[in-house]
Amino acid sequence: MGTVIGQEKYLVPEIPVEKKLNRTYSQTWGILAVGVDFAKSQGVTPYDYGKYLGKVFAPSWNKEAGFEGFVKGTIYNWESFKTDEDGPMVVKEKDDGSVLLIIPIQAWKKYFSEENPIATFEEVIKCMRAAIEEIADYLSSEVKLEITEESIIYELSMK
Repeated sequence: MGTVIGQEKYLVPEIPVEKKLNRTYSQTWGILAVGVDFAKSQGVTPYDYGKYLGKVFAPSWNKEAGFEGFVKGTIYNWESFKTDEDGPMVVKEKDDGSVLLIIPIQAWKKYFSEENPIATFEEVIKCMRAAIEEIADYLSSEVKLEITEESIIYELSMK
């Protein structure tokens, strides 16, 4: 009888998929912030920590997919981590073959506000910049990063 009572007290909630995804998003960025904070506690800059992350993750990218694979993978990753409150990503192919990804950052600004005691927006951006630069280099590509009030803008190009 005790087992039945225990099951009634601690019910497993039915969580809609959208809420699960948004929770996963916030946890993922929270873990990144904690990684940046730990790196700083060890005397490692957010940029150098990002370089480390990029070197770790770069081999998981398919080199044979080339530049197109880099662009598609970057789009997929970023689209996977946007919350419902973020607007749509914009993708623009330029005449020279480079690609602009314009990614809304409303949620980022909230998660990494200046009041965040773990990692600031600027520190996380430095980390992300270094990681994507390492991945781009591994894939014989280049990336430029620009931050506006509303967006992160990646310009991806072939070397």
